Formats: sequence, C-alpha cells, structure tokens
Amino acid sequence: MHLRKGEDLGRLNSKQIALTSRASRVIHSGSAVSLAMVFVLSAAMLVAKVAFADTGKPATAALGASGTGRQPAGNVDYLPPISLIDQNGKPVSLSSFKGKPVLVGFIHTSCKGICELLTAKMKDVAQSLGTQFNSSVAMVSVTTDPDEDNPAQLRKYAKAQGVDALGYTFLTGKTQQIDHLLALYNVPEDGPDEATTHVLELFLISPDGTAMRKYNGMSVSPQVLASDIRSSYIRR
Repeated sequence: MHLRKGEDLGRLNSKQIALTSRASRVIHSGSAVSLAMVFVLSAAMLVAKVAFADTGKPATAALGASGTGRQPAGNVDYLPPISLIDQNGKPVSLSSFKGKPVLVGFIHTSCKGICELLTAKMKDVAQSLGTQFNSSVAMVSVTTDPDEDNPAQLRKYAKAQGVDALGYTFLTGKTQQIDHLLALYNVPEDGPDEATTHVLELFLISPDGTAMRKYNGMSVSPQVLASDIRSSYIRR
C-alpha cells in the first residue's frame, strides 16, 4: 500500500520524538558519541522518507479517449521510396503517395475475419469521406504474406471485398521489403507458430510522411478516422 506524503512525514515526526527522547537519556548517561550517532540516524531517516514520498508513487500515462497513439513528426519517413507491386502488376513507390494523407492497413488474402474487417473499416471510412474520397486520402493495403499474395490474388481479394475501385491500392513485394515496413511501423512479430503476421491496427500517415497515428482497427469508428483525415489534409 502506498502512503501519502503527509502520512509519511507524520509518522516520521513520531519517530523523531522517540529518537529525541532517547537522545535525552543518552545525554544523562554522558555518552556524547552515542548522541551524535542518534542525530545522524535521525537525519538519514528524514532524507529517506522524503525521497520515498516524492517518488514512491507509480507513474501513470493516459491515452486519448479514442485509444489512438501518435508518433511525433521527426526524421522517420513512413512513406519511403520502396518500390512494391500493386494489384494490377505495376510497380509503385510508397513515396509516390505523398501529398495527401495515407491510411495504411496490413492484410493477407487468406485471412478470414480480421483482415476482412480491416478492409471493411477502410471502405466505411471512404464512404464517410464521400464519393471523391480519393482526392482526400490514399487507401493502401499491404500484404503480410507476399509469397502467396501475388497481384492477381490481391485483385481477386479487392473485388470480393468491394474495394476494386479508384483510390484503393493493394501492394505486395519481396519478403525483405515487407519485413522492413512492418519494422518501420513498429508492428511486433508473431510467434514462431504463426505462418503470417496479423495486424489489428490502422495507420494514418501525414501528407509528408513524417508523422504517423496508430488506431485500433477493430474499435475505432469510421467517423473518427474520416475526421482525422480531413484535419490532416487541411494542415498539409
């Protein structure tokens, strides 16, 4: 149980009174050396108690109400010049998306459930932004299973999810490239028994690629994402 500072000092005062009484008895016994030791002990206890009162409480940190986390702008480039392949078999550099906000999700087409829900969430965000959403944001999905998800497979997945339209880009590439992106976005690796990585988050990248905001893709509302996208677009 943690004690409040006032309680600590109050208990300390009682101990100091006891020590003072003890010191008085020492004086009557004529032991000057013992008296000095008592006062040293008293001072040491005071320092220790005050230090605990100031630092003994655990540190706390609060997240925003929406449960989002923001990576501050800096030297990190979240849209680096990495050349990947889109669902149409064309090379696409991530840096080519700069100029407007980019909503990034990680999926693999054999995933039933989580990945489909993330794609549906991105679709809902696009609908919240309106029919011309692609002028406000780029919707980018990157596979975490590049060995299986070739362009044809990505195109089939996009069609099945109803997002085979202008504004949606699905990307694959070499395993090393995908691993680099996952590390860049601070996505933890799954355990050794996992064949592919499941990513529950969505990532909103600033138009210049230097800032990233992370969302719980399962719980964040499309309206919150749409609002943040509009704000990012206005501030570009």
